[in-house]
Amino acid sequence: PRAPPPPVAAGKFTDMAKPQLVASSTPGQQDPALTPTATETPPGSELSKPAPSQPQTQPQPQPTPITAPIQQQQQPPPPPPIHHPPQPETFLYNAAVERQFFDALKEALTTHSRDGGAAWAEFLKCLDLYAQEVLSRQEMLGFVEDLLGKRNQDLFEEFKRILAAAGGGQGGNANIAMADDTWHSVPLSEIDFSRCRRCSPSYRALPRDYPASPCSERNEAEAKVLNDVWVSLPVGSEESYTFRHMRKNQHEETLFRCEDERFEIDMVIDTNVATLRRLEPIAEEISQLAKRELGSAANILNTSTSGDQDADKKMHSSFGGGAGGKQFQYILDKRLLTTIHKYSIARIYGDSGQTMLNLLYKNPTKAVPIVVKRLRQKDREWRAARNQLILRWKDLAEQNYHKSLDHRSLTWRTIDKRATSTRTLVAEIKDRAANNGHEGDSAMAAKRDKAKEEHGSFYETTMGKSLRTKPNLSHLPKPTKTIFTPHLSLLYEHNSWAQWDAFRVLSFALERGACSPGDKERGHRMLRDFIGPMFGVSASWMHAPAIKSSSLASVVSNEDENDEDNSSTAAPAEEEMEVDVNDDSSLLEQQPIPDGTMVATIFGEGRIVTFRRADRTFVVQLAFGKAYLRPNAVLCSIVPAEKSSLTDDLRLNDNETLDRTHMLAMGTQSLYLFLRLHQVLVRRLNIAKRLAFEVSRGNTLVEKISDESEDPKNCGRKRYDAYLSLLYALVEGGQSSSSGGGSSAAEGGRYEDRVRSLLGHFAYELATMDKLVSHLLKNLQNMGNDATLQHLIQTHRRHKAAGTYKPSAFRQEASCLSDGENIFAFQYCKILDTDRSIMHFEYLGCIAESEDETTSDMVMMDVAGDEVNMQPSSKRLRR
Repeated sequence: PRAPPPPVAAGKFTDMAKPQLVASSTPGQQDPALTPTATETPPGSELSKPAPSQPQTQPQPQPTPITAPIQQQQQPPPPPPIHHPPQPETFLYNAAVERQFFDALKEALTTHSRDGGAAWAEFLKCLDLYAQEVLSRQEMLGFVEDLLGKRNQDLFEEFKRILAAAGGGQGGNANIAMADDTWHSVPLSEIDFSRCRRCSPSYRALPRDYPASPCSERNEAEAKVLNDVWVSLPVGSEESYTFRHMRKNQHEETLFRCEDERFEIDMVIDTNVATLRRLEPIAEEISQLAKRELGSAANILNTSTSGDQDADKKMHSSFGGGAGGKQFQYILDKRLLTTIHKYSIARIYGDSGQTMLNLLYKNPTKAVPIVVKRLRQKDREWRAARNQLILRWKDLAEQNYHKSLDHRSLTWRTIDKRATSTRTLVAEIKDRAANNGHEGDSAMAAKRDKAKEEHGSFYETTMGKSLRTKPNLSHLPKPTKTIFTPHLSLLYEHNSWAQWDAFRVLSFALERGACSPGDKERGHRMLRDFIGPMFGVSASWMHAPAIKSSSLASVVSNEDENDEDNSSTAAPAEEEMEVDVNDDSSLLEQQPIPDGTMVATIFGEGRIVTFRRADRTFVVQLAFGKAYLRPNAVLCSIVPAEKSSLTDDLRLNDNETLDRTHMLAMGTQSLYLFLRLHQVLVRRLNIAKRLAFEVSRGNTLVEKISDESEDPKNCGRKRYDAYLSLLYALVEGGQSSSSGGGSSAAEGGRYEDRVRSLLGHFAYELATMDKLVSHLLKNLQNMGNDATLQHLIQTHRRHKAAGTYKPSAFRQEASCLSDGENIFAFQYCKILDTDRSIMHFEYLGCIAESEDETTSDMVMMDVAGDEVNMQPSSKRLRR
């Protein structure tokens, strides 16, 4: 027998595969597997040269070592195996395996027995009596055997093994091996870690009897840092099936796919190169040996003559002594190629990969050069393919990088739809009303759960303070305590321009909307007479587009009010000051506005004094004097607030007065929803403008709106104006598609991409502006058709015309006009010396008085001699 090869030093490649010379007396009689190897020498030594042609005597076989027999004689003979009874101590069970067994046992007892429930109860009773030491082991086993019967003999044998394993802790090596197999068959999710050590909220140590996984060739440094003890366990919302460990949008999926392709081809090239590095020295060594063999053969040919038969025999014996007709034999060490190298070779040959691996060990002198050549060829092909893929990866990265950063857009549409729904907004104010202005425990728990699902388990620890949305009112204007708690308070930022832009967006959407002309008229009147003045939008600014489009020349005069406006003496002077009048007839010329009507002109609001038919001119009393205006200079009429003696009487009895910078209003649910959504619109316009200036100042990779040398403020304004243009196009496209029955999904997708490239990936909240504007228009339409709200708005206008708001009088009149509906109160306060304001909300509920109380109040007022001019009266009063 051959002696085992000496151990190979780690890291020395040349010691792993050495050429081994073999001599044979006759060609074709050499067996490589049984030939003893020569002593390993360097390639340049004498032994590395081809062997001489004369035959050599076979070396004597080495004597058999006597160490092994001596050791066998010293060991006692193994005991004979015992087949009966079985050894239950060779089995070890944990809680998971036992649980599975008892589940199967319960199913067997309840399925195959007539009284399955009673049989399972008897089994549990036997175990209980055995645990209390009432029954002995043999008695308990006898009862259990009778319960299971012959049908469940396998379960009975398993039960005896479990009983033996639980009662005995001795089993030797067989028991330990069985324990290892049992542990590895149980998943980590079924192991009880409650009593194990803990180093963080989500890491626990493995049980002490858990077998250590085998890991070979680990050095000292690796043993110090690699983990074999701690395992990660989910302890938060990620344990639920609804949690997503990593949310990816389609653009991020594209980048990940590119990265996977890059990793795969890099790994293929690297493993191919590693295999080449391992086989190239061997191929070079085989090549050198082959050259030496050819040189030796050439020397023999030179010394031989053409007819010398002895020389022919020598040459034949020299050439044919080894495998493959060679004089030397190369044995490839099986430890040379690792799993990575073998997989690399098998990959390039496909189905024939295992055959090539076998040939590498059987005949390396022929197979190694062929494999090396093939590896070099594939290396060139794969590197060329990677160069082509790099160009495609670069294009995909440029197209999807910014879009991939927008993680919130994945779920923002769903979150925003839920947050701005009618149900959510109404439930929020009612919940706050029930909890004295604070959110209730159930609402906070629901919000916390949603936040954990969205942001992870530790959201409450890291960002839990953001859940408290009630602002600090200590340094802000406070509402009147007569009406307000308040239940909800919302801030408005940058009112000087944000309210104007919000008014433009709503007016444009209403004009391009698909509602009826009557709804459009009522909506515009609501914006012009109530919403605009409440938020500080002046009438002159509202009519600025009409003023700019008008090319009229009008004359303003500061004549004395006592002068006759239509006197003959004043007419020539007026005609001299006026320019030529167009001959085109208009509706106002044929049907002039009645005298005393409030109108809006290009110079502001005023009252019609008279209309002179001779020169077709309106005489309008403005705040700063009289104006003689053409009909086209009068923009529209203004409906004044309807007068009511009830308002006057209630105001006389109320001594509380609000600050002149505060506005008070009451309305129904439609007004509450509109104001809530209007605040969201203003806030998102602020976000758009802030992002426009931030990306203009920063060096972010967003779309360039102008030259880099331009002032950042001008760039920010242009960028914000560009966003407003996108918003107008989105609103117009959405309204036209909805009226035509088409879908605006494609338009919304283009809008979202353009906003992201214009303002960056933090503009995810602007992706749903079309839905927000649509909800605002719907509530505005409901406001125009709500008669109760119209009466409450008239009350607001009467208080505004009086100069101050009296909260108690306002509430009493609202209770008469509410007609049994839920009423909400609103107080809008400007913050002095800032461009900010705050809106306080209060849910009053149903505050309508009974019909008897209202009738008695009216009788008392009539008896007192007051005027019974109750216009506008509510439906209840009209009845």
